[in-house]
Amino acid sequence: MKRIFTIATAILLVSALLMTFTSCGSSDTDEEVAEVYSTEEAVYTESAVPVGKTSDEVLSYFNSLVNSVKLDKPGVSYRIEKNVPNDSLKVTKQGAEDAEEIDASLKAINDAAKGIKDLILEDIKETSGNINFGDDNSESLFVKGESWASKLTAEDIDYATLQEIGDKYFITIAFNDLTSDEAQDVLTKAFDLRDKEEILASEEFAKSKEYLVLNNYDVVYSGCKITATVDRLTNEITNINYYKAANVTAYMTGAGTLESYGDVSVMFTLEDKANYDITWESGLPTSPVETAEAK
Repeated sequence: MKRIFTIATAILLVSALLMTFTSCGSSDTDEEVAEVYSTEEAVYTESAVPVGKTSDEVLSYFNSLVNSVKLDKPGVSYRIEKNVPNDSLKVTKQGAEDAEEIDASLKAINDAAKGIKDLILEDIKETSGNINFGDDNSESLFVKGESWASKLTAEDIDYATLQEIGDKYFITIAFNDLTSDEAQDVLTKAFDLRDKEEILASEEFAKSKEYLVLNNYDVVYSGCKITATVDRLTNEITNINYYKAANVTAYMTGAGTLESYGDVSVMFTLEDKANYDITWESGLPTSPVETAEAK
């Protein structure tokens, strides 16, 4: 049993490390947005900036608004969530990834891995915080460390749509499925994404090489989507929501006391969600002191 938990812990190092891969996309579909607001009375007034409806026009509009968050430094509240669904986590012999039956020698590992995965996620599955007006937000908003938030082009996405409901615009940007190499070219223009070579050479995996070696891994990024809510009267973005599911297959080889396990494949889906609520200073209520001074 000790050996089982040792290898399961090592296997889940892949999951723990891939928590740092990226956060992107939105879990709301256009239909869900429309359903939420369809019961409200829509009062239409002139927008501060009329927006075209083609993908190019919507994406250009989104880029200008989301980049202004980095430039103008409004108040930001954020929540980032990570999850690995239990039914997506599986350990198989290499070459048997599509087999319906799991090798009997790996059954105990599969059972143990799910419980250990939950323990790993307990401390990192959700983070939240607030950024005050005027404070630097470049290390909290995507893309971290940059002065911009999006450099996406129409060629990078599947589509971008805009819905006008009441005094708000609802923007949806969806992506095609992307391999790891494709993601480096596309997702890094709007999301955080670690380089594959950096991950393979990381200290986290170096610590496990005595009993489990990560040889390589494949990732298919599926369902990436961004949604944003805009106050169309003030032309200010008030919410950005990201969602991404990365379907990971890691190829590992047992070493040392685990050499008998040979080559195994570890498969799981990493779900990343990030939500940012944006508060602009112009939208704050005027204080009694400011009112008195104005008089």
